[in-house]
Amino acid sequence: MPRGPRCAANRHVGLGVALASLFVAAAAQPPPDGLWHGDVGVGGSAASGNGSATTINLRTEAVRATDADKIALSALVNYGRSSAGNVTTRSADLARVGGRYDRNLGTHFFAFGGGEAETNRPGGVSRRVNANAGGGWHVLQSDSVGLDLFAGLGHAETRFRDGSRRAGLEWLLGEESSHKLGESTSFKQRLVLYPGSREIGNRATFDASLATAIAAGWTFNTGLALRNSSKVPPGLQMTERLLTFGFGYKF
Repeated sequence: MPRGPRCAANRHVGLGVALASLFVAAAAQPPPDGLWHGDVGVGGSAASGNGSATTINLRTEAVRATDADKIALSALVNYGRSSAGNVTTRSADLARVGGRYDRNLGTHFFAFGGGEAETNRPGGVSRRVNANAGGGWHVLQSDSVGLDLFAGLGHAETRFRDGSRRAGLEWLLGEESSHKLGESTSFKQRLVLYPGSREIGNRATFDASLATAIAAGWTFNTGLALRNSSKVPPGLQMTERLLTFGFGYKF
């Protein structure tokens, strides 16, 4: 694939990834009432003229928390295509599902285990599967601010469209915080480093979001998403950056 279309595909794929991160991060911490809480986000765009472009994305997350544990499930689908003249390019074709289980070990510490699977064809990924487990520390816990530090170990396998495969162990080191900036505004950020074996390389992700309540469960969100992988097939960029704006609905 030529460099230009491939870079454009990366940007569209990054849009779906960042929208998912935006809506997930914008959701408030669920109350430990044993009930399912979550959010649904639907977005898209359409443009026409000398060329045309369409993107559609759908994502959902559900969380069930108690004083003892927490279950978090998520799913994302992102599709996009663009046309110029008689040439049509599929700019996004992403599907991802994931889940994580946290178990509190007293007041300040917790253990976790989780996994994720995805396909991202324009991004060069036929299949990526990873699973990890570890522990964390609730550094700060209050109604206005929360801060967690966590670390773990996992295994990742990626099969690329060019036929190559990378698999191996990777560490997980991260932090996340949430801040209530008023009655209707909240800010969240999450940084995770994945130092991996020589075979799979290193990865890093960063997500930040600002959410403002509108009415009846609807929120307006602004988000920043960064993704970096040290080893990708030739022609693909190592880093994706995206600033997004959107709407979400909480239940």
